[in-house]
Amino acid sequence: MPLPAPQSLADQPDGRHVLRFIADDVSQALDAARTGLAASTAEVCNLSISTVGHLVEGVLRVRRLNEAGAVSLADQLAAGPGVRSARVEHLWGRS
Repeated sequence: MPLPAPQSLADQPDGRHVLRFIADDVSQALDAARTGLAASTAEVCNLSISTVGHLVEGVLRVRRLNEAGAVSLADQLAAGPGVRSARVEHLWGRS
């Protein structure tokens, strides 16, 4: 009897994408997160923002988003005013 095909983590409800972005200040980081999430189907698990020298770093954990959606969200974050970079860092959760 063949084994069932494994599901992608992105398709599992417990899978979460972690996105990291750098902005000039806290208000620009929050605006970028708000704007990016408004255009996304993602469900927010956690958003943390911390200072790194004179910049701020945002770490956004979301679920209910496939890989293409996570990349699109990172692109939306990167397009925000004052945002210097954004990327999908990794995916974690149950496999």
